[in-house]
Parts: sequence; C-alpha cells; structure tokens
Amino acid sequence: MREYINWRTSVFERDQFTCQDCGVNKCYVTAHHIKPFAVILKEYNIQTVADARVCQELWGLENGKTLCEDCHSKTDSYRGRGRKVKNGAVS
Repeated sequence: MREYINWRTSVFERDQFTCQDCGVNKCYVTAHHIKPFAVILKEYNIQTVADARVCQELWGLENGKTLCEDCHSKTDSYRGRGRKVKNGAVS
C-alpha cells in the first residue's frame, strides 16, 4: 500500500535511519507504530483498504519511530504479539 510505504520512508528519513531506542544506525531498521496498527484499525472500525487510506492516525508521523530489529522485537506488538484471538476474531 502506497500510504504505508510513504509513512515508513518519512519515519526513516525523520529519524535519520537511526534506532530511536538504542541509537544504532547502519543496520536493518523497521518503522514501528507506537500505537499499534491493529488498535487503530479497531478504534476506527476500519473494514476496508479505502477506510485505512483516509485514516489520519494510521499515517501520522507522530505515531511512528525507527527501531532496529533487536529493539523492535522487544515491543508489545512485535509480529502480532499481544493480539488476542477470541471466537475466531483478532482483537
């Protein structure tokens, strides 16, 4: 999705491709949603890609930070960690 790619690139550039938790650079970095993507989808009842494209909170730079893979793996939402499955639905 173009919006995600633009958001991620803008986060990296703002943070100068440097991990905002440990300060390392010149390594593989990821753009981390501070408020988890899944939480925003649920709060705004986003059901479609079209809904997601117009949600300002999903793409706001203030909700993103650059992290190295090690620091990203320590977050509560890394690779879906913290999501609960209840009655077949992710919450």
